[in-house]
Amino acid sequence: MPSALDQQQHEFIFQFDRWLISYLENIKKNENYSGILLKSQEYSLLSGGKRFRPFLAYSVFKLFSSDVNKVVNLCLALEMIHTYSLIHDDLPCMDNDDLRRGKPTNHKVFSEDISLLAGDGLLTDVFYILSGDELIRPEARINLVRYISEKIGSMGMVSGQAFDMLASSPMSLQDLQQIHKLKTANLIQASAVGAAIVADCSEIELHNISEFSFNLGMAFQIKDDLLDHKDKIQDFKNYISLLGLNKTQEELARHSAVAKNHLALLNIDNTQVLSELVSFNLMRKA
Repeated sequence: MPSALDQQQHEFIFQFDRWLISYLENIKKNENYSGILLKSQEYSLLSGGKRFRPFLAYSVFKLFSSDVNKVVNLCLALEMIHTYSLIHDDLPCMDNDDLRRGKPTNHKVFSEDISLLAGDGLLTDVFYILSGDELIRPEARINLVRYISEKIGSMGMVSGQAFDMLASSPMSLQDLQQIHKLKTANLIQASAVGAAIVADCSEIELHNISEFSFNLGMAFQIKDDLLDHKDKIQDFKNYISLLGLNKTQEELARHSAVAKNHLALLNIDNTQVLSELVSFNLMRKA
């Protein structure tokens, strides 16, 4: 029998892909939209993936509201942010990757210049669709755009990428934690807190969702480090290289426990899916 997490995630991905296709079809009606730009964006947006960040936003929103239409644009925006970051990360000037999810990376299909612009367009369109979402209260819209901008911009994810590219060995634990916080945890935190803002949560609810998602984000990256560690000297940007296997596993368990504790502090009954998400990360094999 599938778990609550498996069932809800399966149902969400099916629904999300319908939202995404509908969004892209509406874009095609705009005569100002470059055809090749749209094809490049579609190529990466529709390439699959777990839709983890929009699913997290959807799951948090459902804790507080059943009016799902209010969170559609946020879910789309989060996947657009994630996709833009992957397109840019794969470019020759960054990680110079040839494959993404088993397919040629965007710039291998559409050229570097178009891929760069595709990512630029996706990021900018995020703020267009969120700022114009009339299902969200005007004040909440401002707070949402400001919060997401902080988490993914020069004070957040972009600086995390810069710190990562400039890192050299030996690296301190504090420097590694900063990279993980800014590059990984920030977007996960933006997904969950963004949904709580859309749902008009109280300050104490926002605080607990923020702490839950930050610790989930750190646990997610630590688990990636455990799965990706190659036991090579040059693999210095990894918890195991700095702490060893046992202490890294302890850090994973600690962040996971803190995340679950802040879910419990919400004092609501329907947190099972999010609790299962924390447990799934602990046990995942990929």
